[in-house]
Amino acid sequence: MEIHSFYETIGRLFSRERTKRAGALLSSAGIPMSPEAFLGFLLTMDALLMLGAFLITSSIPLLRNEVLKLSVFLLPSFAAHSILVPFLLAFVLCVIATSVLVFVVSYSILIMLADERKKQVETVLPDFLMIASANVRAGMTVDSALWHAAKPEFGLLSREVENVSKQAFGGTPFPKALDLLASRFDSKALRRATALIKQGMASGGEMAQILERTAEDSRSMQILAKEIYASLLMYVIFIVFAAAIGTPFLFAVSTKLIAILEGVFASMPAISAAQSSGFMQPTAPTVRSSEFFLFTLASAVITSVFASLIIGVIQYGSKRQGIKYIPFLLGASLLVFLLVSALLDAYVSL
Repeated sequence: MEIHSFYETIGRLFSRERTKRAGALLSSAGIPMSPEAFLGFLLTMDALLMLGAFLITSSIPLLRNEVLKLSVFLLPSFAAHSILVPFLLAFVLCVIATSVLVFVVSYSILIMLADERKKQVETVLPDFLMIASANVRAGMTVDSALWHAAKPEFGLLSREVENVSKQAFGGTPFPKALDLLASRFDSKALRRATALIKQGMASGGEMAQILERTAEDSRSMQILAKEIYASLLMYVIFIVFAAAIGTPFLFAVSTKLIAILEGVFASMPAISAAQSSGFMQPTAPTVRSSEFFLFTLASAVITSVFASLIIGVIQYGSKRQGIKYIPFLLGASLLVFLLVSALLDAYVSL
């Protein structure tokens, strides 16, 4: 309890708008945790990871030398006169890397949980509304019809409807209880169904017919979404192949080629201008293999991010839904790059 209060105190540092968005996402993911405590927990984990990454970077000579080279490349005038510049640059890089990592991982987990809950609800929503429509035709009120339609086979939707019905029976206005039900899921179909139910009750419409038509429309939208996804599946496969296999494979080959050329020109004796031909004079590559490796990492991250966002737009019509694919595409891209590099090293060394 004290830890929970500690996290809530830290979470109050965030703005009210960001806390509200975090609360909506937690509700959609089904996590019973206050948004202040969740944001405070993320900020604490970010600080601990940042401190650990900074200590690791400062203690390992190889990483420390790379940061020193990067500081000389980015800030040559300051790095030459102050020894604190590499440490400050390492601290800034650790802050940026850990913040992005914590945000992407936590947001991806919440999106996947919310998406799983959404699928469970939208799959059984048409059948649930049809049973509720039959109950209304049998003479029940709308709240009683929804209560009796919450069968165990509907799983998550039945549990949420039972909780909402208990609140309505306990004195909460039924339209407000429906709003609470819609806020528990990131589902346009459920929000549309609750909005139609509220409008029908307010206008005195035929509720049985409204529920039945809503169920039919929901089932039609599910069929249409499946057809659209099937027609765009080839685009998704092409994007995944390009981001996770094709791009890292070409980068691994290019990195090995640059390393081979560096070794060749390093062992080659110096050629004077008189000895060289007038048309062809071999020169060493201007980009070193270590610099190209950093470029490869940056390109892999950028390609994975944009590929994930495009997949989210194709599948769900929202860039936000593609964030959950970033860790998987980035991990696959780096794995393919390392495997191809290892194979090339083993093959060239034979």
